[in-house]
Amino acid sequence: MNLKQNGFKFFFFLIPFFLFQNFLFALEVAPLINLRLLGGQYVFESQESNVSGNIHALLSPAISFNKQWSLIPSISSSWRGIKSVQELVGGGTLFQQTQDHAANLKGIFRYNKEWQFKAGGGYRIQLLKETKDEDWGDGLFDFRKASANLEAENQGLESFTYRLGYDFYSIDFNNFSSLESQKRELGRENVAAKTLNTNNHAGFITLNAPFTFINEKEGKAEVSYYFTARNFTDQKIVRLSGELSGDLRKDQSHMLRAEVFFPLFALERVKVLMEVKGAYSFLDSNQNNYDAKKTQFNSNYYSYRDISNSTNFNFLVGSLPYIFSSGFSYVRRNYSDRPVQDLNGNYGSGTVHLNEYYANFSFTMPLNKFFKFQLLSNFGWSRSNMKYEKTYRYNYHTFTYLAGILYEY
Repeated sequence: MNLKQNGFKFFFFLIPFFLFQNFLFALEVAPLINLRLLGGQYVFESQESNVSGNIHALLSPAISFNKQWSLIPSISSSWRGIKSVQELVGGGTLFQQTQDHAANLKGIFRYNKEWQFKAGGGYRIQLLKETKDEDWGDGLFDFRKASANLEAENQGLESFTYRLGYDFYSIDFNNFSSLESQKRELGRENVAAKTLNTNNHAGFITLNAPFTFINEKEGKAEVSYYFTARNFTDQKIVRLSGELSGDLRKDQSHMLRAEVFFPLFALERVKVLMEVKGAYSFLDSNQNNYDAKKTQFNSNYYSYRDISNSTNFNFLVGSLPYIFSSGFSYVRRNYSDRPVQDLNGNYGSGTVHLNEYYANFSFTMPLNKFFKFQLLSNFGWSRSNMKYEKTYRYNYHTFTYLAGILYEY
């Protein structure tokens, strides 16, 4: 009797096992692996670096459960040994090295042939070193970012598609509260604890459509609109007296972007593709600034308008193929009311504007189906009528060349 009972227990144990086994065999997994190992040298202003480089790794296995449901997890990690200027607190800040690590998960539901819906979330850690002797994890501007997002995509009108999306993300500058006293030149609005932390609501809509180009060649046009409402959790508004009010800073940014991609020349083994982008964006902020050294109140300090455009050419030769790329981009930013200053910080009568120019060149050679050799070079210039740079960087030039191996699977 015990043997019979044990047999029944074993049989009922096997039922879920075989069901789970069939479920596993029904899954389709398409892994994506991307590795980049690039080494080289950069010049920032007149300072030439030792040999350094960039490392990037991405793993993203797409898991398909059936025709309707799929799941895309991803893990990425990168280290950048090249100096860069990033905007984090309202202007350009120079960083020596950067680490970036992220994990994301996205679920996809295909409702029918026209509609599909996506939902996901993720977590990102960025570590930023302003000086070479700074320890990783101790950076003043290190931050953590948690996010969640929703997206809907429609492909109902032939090749015409449109996407709608909403993101919520929070950013925590975890070291800023304890280390802000070391940053002597921060504005009056950044002297309290956790003044850079934000909760953000972002939405977008993208329209994508093909068009016929010269000699029946097909191109693609895309128009997008992005909106972000950024609410600072602990940054008070600066008053005319230099004191802080009880109200919190709130920023709103808008961007309208257009992109056109089309072939200029196409044969069996030679293709020339061109990409043109243009964008207009603006940021409105209710925050002011108080310069304690000069006892000057600067209203509407962070609001600005941007116009940008870029052109890129890609030359593809062969069946794998060899790829030669070159491009140029330009950005013009006008601050609404930020007053210009000279080298000593004395205020002038105009407002700040800056021009940024970037040129890039690359060569990619396939070694086999998965490995490629890549050579990159980048030139960048930033020029502004603002000469005072103890707070933010406005004027600089850079040159970078890198060479290394790419692996894509």
